[in-house]
Formats: sequence, structure tokens, C-alpha cells
Amino acid sequence: MPSTHPWEMFHLADGSPQEGVDKVRPEILESWRRSRFSGVDPHELSISREQIDTDSAFVRVGAPVLLNMADLLVGTSTSLALTDPTGVVTWRWESEPTIARQLDRTEVEIGSSLDELAAGTNGIGIAVAERRAVTVIGAEHYKEPWHQWACAATPVVHPVTRRICGAVNVACRAEDANHLLLVVLRSLGDGIRSALRDTATTREHRLVDAHTRFRHAAHAPVIALDRHTLIVNDAAAALELDRPALWDAVLAAGPSGASVSVTSEYIGTVYPVTDHTLADGAVLVLHRRPASVSGNTPAAPQLDLENRLTPLERAERQVIADVLVANGNNKKAAAAELGISRATLYQRLRRYGLG
Repeated sequence: MPSTHPWEMFHLADGSPQEGVDKVRPEILESWRRSRFSGVDPHELSISREQIDTDSAFVRVGAPVLLNMADLLVGTSTSLALTDPTGVVTWRWESEPTIARQLDRTEVEIGSSLDELAAGTNGIGIAVAERRAVTVIGAEHYKEPWHQWACAATPVVHPVTRRICGAVNVACRAEDANHLLLVVLRSLGDGIRSALRDTATTREHRLVDAHTRFRHAAHAPVIALDRHTLIVNDAAAALELDRPALWDAVLAAGPSGASVSVTSEYIGTVYPVTDHTLADGAVLVLHRRPASVSGNTPAAPQLDLENRLTPLERAERQVIADVLVANGNNKKAAAAELGISRATLYQRLRRYGLG
């Protein structure tokens, strides 16, 4: 007699509309479909291994938080883990040796890559892909050897930089799964975020404060960065940025408000966090590379005016100038794109000497 288990029905259907999967949670079914489309083998493990930093800043901050909870979990057949932002396991703890051996046999080890596109439906993979907490229990896993496990995972967003540091995962045997998985997960996630906030340096806080000021003043992609940190607003989040290369370009440009190439589409004006030095990092206000337009274009800033403006005012002036160029000097269209009235735009034009 053919099996009616949803996981088996899904794979027997081989891409055709499936009967018997209506009870599968929608987010799990969508992940199964992505896994199939990516060519993940549902029967074999073959988990890829990556070279990782087991002493990363995230591990140094997160592991003590998890170990504080560990004493309460001894004897509960539970595992705790941390991953990097891509889903590679960087740290693991088990409540008992048998759990450690079972995890090793199912290739959930330090260095294992649990990215959904390569490893199929699993808690860590979905959490880092969709940036949300998720539970995957038993046969909800795409790979059959993982059906013995239940896991709850959540990404950890740095409270200062707002970037994903990694993920935390709580796992147990599938038959032992209950609502406490999510309770423990929330507690651990909150604890790690609090610890990250406490360990953030004064320099990081200054960088975030500067990013916030420019983000509110400029209707444009805004980046704040230094040698170790990159902060972006929503408008810049989709850009593929190479922080080390971008920081080298900023250092080469210096703290004088020069422009640097960011992508093939954008250039950015450099504004140091602290005037006249890049020691505390810089903010880049991005604008599209100007297209050639006929007619009048905004006048270049005069040196005395440039010296009188604050960094925020220089950023606003540059954004207005770029929007005017992009709109062929059409004031009505520029005001609409900037989200301000034409009266306000004309005030800004007079104030900033843009004609």
C-alpha cells in the first residue's frame, strides 16, 4: 500500500501537483520546493564543510550566553549551536555525549554548511535565508536522515550595526519537541543581542549615530563604515558592497568630502564621522552617476559656501543637485522625487547656491 506521509508524497510526485501535502505548513512546503529546485538530494547527507573562524567575535559573545543556559538543559537531550551569517556551524554544545555522536553521524558538525540551497529545508537554513525565527520538526526536514531531529533557529541581528552576525539554533530529538523550543530560542536570542549591545565600542556607537543623522537628512542610499564595520540603510542594503575595498577607497579619498566609486551605478560623497579625520570612520551618501542632460545644470559649490556648510548640509546639497540633474533641472519633478514641496525646494536652492 502506498505511503500517505506528506514528505514521501511530495517526493513521489516528482514535481507534479501533490496530494496529501495540504497539512504541511506553507513555509515548509515552499522550502521543500526551493530545495528540489536547487537539486538537493533528499536521501543523502553529503553536507559541505567550510573553513571557519571558531573564535569569531560572534562566537566570543554568543557562546557564554548559551553556556549560561546549558546548565538548565543537562539531561534534556538538547543541542545548542551558533552559525555564521551564511549558516555554517561555528560552535556547538550538547547536553549529553549520545546527542553529540548522533549529530556527528548526521553531519551537523563544526564547519558544516546548512545553507538551505545546499542542505535543503532545515531551521538554520531558513532562518538565515528569510531573516526570521523558524522551527523545523521531524519529517519537515528535506533530508530524510534529519527526520530524527527538531530544531528552532533564529538569526541574530547586531543591535548597533543592524547586520546579521549569525544564527542561534536549539535542537532536540523530534519526539521530544514542544513549545519550549521557541521559549528557549527567544531567551537565547535576546541574551546574545543584549551582550552584543554591551560589548559595542564607543566608536561603533559614534558610527551608528552618524549613519542615523545622515539617513534622516538624505533621501538616498547611505553607508557608514570603518575598517571593521559596515552599516547600510534600506536603500543601500541591496547593493553588493565589498567593505575592505570600499574602506580602502575612502582612505585614498581622504576626509575632505571627495567622491569615491561605490558600484558601477553609484558614487558616494565622503563625510568623516569626526571632522578632518577618518579615525572614527566615514559616512557615504550615494548618488547615481550623472547622465548627460541638455540645458542648465546646478552650479558647482563655491569654496566659501562649502566651508560654511555642515556635513549634513553638504550631503543634502549634493542629493538635491543630483536629483536636479537626473530630472533635467525640472524643479517640479525634483521636488516630487525628494518628497518636499516646490516652495521648500526653492528655499534649499537659494540656501545652497544652486540657482
